[in-house]
Amino acid sequence: MSDDVGISVGGERYTDTRPDTLDLAERARLAVHGIMGSIDPELLTMYGLVFYATPRPHQSHWASAETTCDPKFAESLVLLRAMCGSEDMTDLQARYFGALLGRVQDGLYWDLRNPLRPWRNSYSSAFYGAGKDEDFCCTAGAGRMMRTLMAWRALSGRDGFDGQIRDLVRGLLRVAVKKDDYAYYPEKGGWGEPCAYPRSGWLNTDEAEGETEGGEGSVVCFHGHQIYGAMQWHAATGDPTALELAARLSRYVMKPKFWGGVPGPAGEAITLGHIGAKLPDPPYTAGAELGHWFSHFHARAIALRGLLEYGRGAGDERVLEFVRRSYEFTLSQGIPRLGWINGYPGSKTADSRCESCSLGDWVALGIRLSDAGLGDYWDDVDACARNQLVEQQVTDAALLRRIAAASTAPSWEEKPDVPAGKLNYDDTIARTLGVFFGFGRPNAVSEPWVMHCCTSNASQGLYYAWEGAVRERGDTAEVNLLLNRASRLLDVRSHLPYEGRIELRNKGARRIRVRIPAWAGRRELRATVDGQPAELDWMGNGLVFCGLTGREAIALTFPVKESTATYTVAANTPREHAFTCTFRASTCVDIAPADTSPTSYPLYRRAHLRAGLAPLQRGESFVANRIDRDW
Repeated sequence: MSDDVGISVGGERYTDTRPDTLDLAERARLAVHGIMGSIDPELLTMYGLVFYATPRPHQSHWASAETTCDPKFAESLVLLRAMCGSEDMTDLQARYFGALLGRVQDGLYWDLRNPLRPWRNSYSSAFYGAGKDEDFCCTAGAGRMMRTLMAWRALSGRDGFDGQIRDLVRGLLRVAVKKDDYAYYPEKGGWGEPCAYPRSGWLNTDEAEGETEGGEGSVVCFHGHQIYGAMQWHAATGDPTALELAARLSRYVMKPKFWGGVPGPAGEAITLGHIGAKLPDPPYTAGAELGHWFSHFHARAIALRGLLEYGRGAGDERVLEFVRRSYEFTLSQGIPRLGWINGYPGSKTADSRCESCSLGDWVALGIRLSDAGLGDYWDDVDACARNQLVEQQVTDAALLRRIAAASTAPSWEEKPDVPAGKLNYDDTIARTLGVFFGFGRPNAVSEPWVMHCCTSNASQGLYYAWEGAVRERGDTAEVNLLLNRASRLLDVRSHLPYEGRIELRNKGARRIRVRIPAWAGRRELRATVDGQPAELDWMGNGLVFCGLTGREAIALTFPVKESTATYTVAANTPREHAFTCTFRASTCVDIAPADTSPTSYPLYRRAHLRAGLAPLQRGESFVANRIDRDW
């Protein structure tokens, strides 16, 4: 891989035989392909949208949101390549990364004037007015660029980006509006996007009055990345300016006016049709103190993830409690066993739907909360990774072609006056396999399309689950998720959900701990070491194998039970729906009712997973030289 901008990821490759079951590294390889196929090689920015349910599937550019999300693509690519070792289109990646670095100027990350992108500052002109021919910085995008540079720094093993990161921290603090002990970025400070800072300075510095103001219907959303990136930098360097920035923004984000309440009846709205109305909390519930939310989960999750990093780094117990309670409330808004979350409860314009962005957030919050000792949420992570996260990845080209053939209407981006260069019809389905749909119901994706903010976030969810599945420290390995995973000290081979068999090929570990999920019956669990029965040594909810030579073959076996349960989404509303899910262990293998619409992409077509034995396959494994736990 090109090392021009310090993003080389080296590692070991080898071929072996493993069960043909869920392998997140292979999903990462597919995601790399889709992301690279979604980058405009001329403008060196993403095509922000993909439309499949149209006679001519195509990609489309999409306002300034693209430059805000470009760092997410860049962060995703380096993480995904660390998972799978893909070298697909690395030359284009080097040019793309170079273009992003060129946008970092004067301590901010800019959307630069470009006559070839006439759509660049028209994201939500109804809220911010017509765009102007001037550079502007979406401050959330600058925060995301900090995160990206931190990922490049960690995985390349180089400190060549320290100057840019330090400048971004100071630039973001410089332009923030400071009041008392907090600071914020004004919602209507510029044009193009929320909290956008023009080169000529803020147009308006008013503080937001509530959460759903603005073109995206969220205020806290546009502060979370800055908190996250600043705390990553503070953890790495101890920079006090980064801590001040994160502390001030965190105090603003946690203001009660942004939290609490419950979704109002569908059809009522505050500002955006898809957000819905807010009603007061029910009696005896102080929702604003507990991080309850009523509108857009992904927007809240960005803030929660930033707050969690601040709480951990600053040792702020109140902040940690807030994030934990908010996460637990979120589980009540979906089907946790399926890893599905209703991202827009009370939506005015759409049925209950799960935004793919939210799936990456779910996995990240579950792991980080567990790492912080605030609970054990690994079963939540497992449910999401095995089910909705991978189901909302675009994988079936033949099905997409059938959907396009059944579609009769053009996409909403195909207009008579569409600017030259905005749309790309070139082999869209093949180029974008591996990206993530924008939204999914529990059983299908209706009229499938993609917004690449979702591809970026959801693909990082693959990394978070993969990284957390096996952790290594010295000569000790810890297995948290029973998924296929190659690592330095051991390889995990999972036969789930076909059969309850997990094989560990030890490659150097002297001590191994395997977390056993709640659904695996402990009384029926058996272990062997080199084919000989082993006594079960429990530590909490994990099995511990000590005194190892580093060359053992360890196997865990247990029954896999099939069960069926019915879950209701949007209960007690006009949009209430019930879904009957069939599980083998934690993997959903069937869901009813089925969606038979010719323009829907049905999910959970998994009848083959109910067979007796897992098929085997030969394939390449990759073990990266560096793994980033501080994403």
